[in-house]
Amino acid sequence: MSRSNQWLLGGGALLVLLLSALLDPSAQGVGLMGWEFPPLCTWRRLTGWRCPGCGLTRSFVYMGNGQWLEAFRMHWLGPVGWGLVAVQVPFRAWKLFGPNR
Repeated sequence: MSRSNQWLLGGGALLVLLLSALLDPSAQGVGLMGWEFPPLCTWRRLTGWRCPGCGLTRSFVYMGNGQWLEAFRMHWLGPVGWGLVAVQVPFRAWKLFGPNR
């Protein structure tokens, strides 16, 4: 994989982690500095039913805010996905600056 792709993946992962820490979670959605973002789930807006991914964004945001139990309550895959994203930052740094670069 090229160095530019390593930078892109590492930077993207870092951005996701930073945003998950900056956003404010709530039971209805996520917000930033008191402003609530509208729900983005098209499936739920069209049908009124929860989709398999409902709660995943809030779960990521709860993880970024250190509220692990709430993250699991929102969606069990959120903490797993957040952990996989978090591992990307040191892994990409190792691929860029490690001994085998």
